Amino acid sequence: MRGVHVPPPTGLREAKKAETRRRLTASARSLAAVLGLDGVTVDAVCADAGVSLRTFFNYFDSKESAVLGEEPPLGTPSAREAFLTGGPTGDLLADLVTLLDPSDALEQEGRDGLRAALELAEREPRLLAAHLARQVAREQELAVLVAQRRGLADADRSCRAAAAVAHTVVRSACHEWFDAHDAAPLGDHLDRARADVAAALSTAPDVRR
Repeated sequence: MRGVHVPPPTGLREAKKAETRRRLTASARSLAAVLGLDGVTVDAVCADAGVSLRTFFNYFDSKESAVLGEEPPLGTPSAREAFLTGGPTGDLLADLVTLLDPSDALEQEGRDGLRAALELAEREPRLLAAHLARQVAREQELAVLVAQRRGLADADRSCRAAAAVAHTVVRSACHEWFDAHDAAPLGDHLDRARADVAAALSTAPDVRR
């Protein structure tokens, strides 16, 4: 069972940057909720957040990306290195889920912020398309890491399948955490979802031809 994630210490500059990013996202979401995405301009987001246009583009490349918020990184450099060398557990699915684990970013943002983003994505096709594009890119990035871990020159079908399964596990766990009415951390949901998938795969009938 995982413990509650504790974000690593950050310096004052990094903390201020994170706060500015969150403020821009909060402003973009609140304006889009009232005006709709087409009614929101980057200038309006900057005015609401109290930052300059230049500052906005230091963090986001569009109002759509500001509404969606920052994409959590795919693990830290040390975590990626551990994955590539066969860690941290040696079990591929567990290691993929660990690498994908967005606990720190999502728990800092909270359920209310995520709920606002999901509701907007349901209303705004462009936001949904941008979100799906992020997911596809993340899955492709993960497949490449699986290939590198296996010593392959390119990600083959098995690498892509492994990435897709792990991504589905994390997505399912995130939805469960989002809808839960308890204080259990996201990590608990990730562990349960991974265990369920591993059990299902271990008992699946042999369909090889």
